[in-house]
Amino acid sequence: MNTSPVFRPLPSLAGARAEPIPGLRLQKLRRAAQDAREAFVKEGPVAAVATCELVTFPYPAPFAFSGAALSPAPYVMLTHRMQVVQFVDREGTRRTLLFNPSDYERGVLAPFYRALRERYGAFVSDKVMSTRHGSVQSHLAALGLTPADVDYLAFDHLHIQDLRGWLGGDGMPAYFPRARLLVQRSEWEVAAEPHPMQAVWLVPGGVDIPRERVVLLDGDVWLGQGAALLSTPGHTRGNMSLAVATSREVFVTSENGVATESYTPLQSAIPGVRRFAEHMGWEVVLNGNTREDSLDQYSSMVVEKLFAGTSSVDGAFVNFHPSSQLTAHVMAPGLSPTIVLPAPNFGDVRPSPASRRAA
Repeated sequence: MNTSPVFRPLPSLAGARAEPIPGLRLQKLRRAAQDAREAFVKEGPVAAVATCELVTFPYPAPFAFSGAALSPAPYVMLTHRMQVVQFVDREGTRRTLLFNPSDYERGVLAPFYRALRERYGAFVSDKVMSTRHGSVQSHLAALGLTPADVDYLAFDHLHIQDLRGWLGGDGMPAYFPRARLLVQRSEWEVAAEPHPMQAVWLVPGGVDIPRERVVLLDGDVWLGQGAALLSTPGHTRGNMSLAVATSREVFVTSENGVATESYTPLQSAIPGVRRFAEHMGWEVVLNGNTREDSLDQYSSMVVEKLFAGTSSVDGAFVNFHPSSQLTAHVMAPGLSPTIVLPAPNFGDVRPSPASRRAA
């Protein structure tokens, strides 16, 4: 087992989050996010990032845009994606992080999706309403990586995740022999002892993994050159976002919003979204399937928006890339994204040295 990693905090953001008054906290976070972004970019780009599509699945339409979207469809369709990130850490070692490597075969055991399968039947829910694009295993093989090449796993939050197949536990062998989970302490505590309103989204026993495989984080961490995990609470208590700098721009990824236009709702062509944002005076529209901390989620989305900056493809939109991307589908009329930005891909992902694979 490797020694515990030592990550640097990002400057500015922690102090702003300590402000107890929500309105003042948001004001301070705006300034802090811009300062943190500037420092982040100065260190240079990440070694490599590759985006891999895993599965398209149904998600309740009223949650996707906090009830703003007008459509008769009960569900939107989201495509869940994994990022493979390689960065150079403080010791000069190239590390591999999988962000959102979801085991969707077991994710359907979360009570919400288990009930969906019971309602519509396995064929409709798994074949008609869902599309599998590739597994974590197949994508890694296509990139030339082995399980032993992976140093870290992380998720924006632990909804519908079952970690036992990846990291061992409950009689299951670990697929990744060296990897450790990076998770916010608050997310880990909730997943271990969920409230009934949280439990519907969590796989029973899904976090029953060996404790030595878990690295608890408290706030933002700078993983290495061009790669960071931002603490973005609200969607869940311990939600976090991946930030990656390339030579041209910064990408930010999470599930706080289901579409790029969630961060620029006045640019949205989805019926109802622009009008809702204008009426409410909101600059972002939340992915609202949980109501744990909606004020924090709004502020976190502003942080994501400012940290990412505008897209080089279309400057009217923010360079935010949902981990579960709104996807056009015949079963979701009127709920197609206004724009889909090119997925984060940069540099060349490559295997770790043989000596590390044997560690």
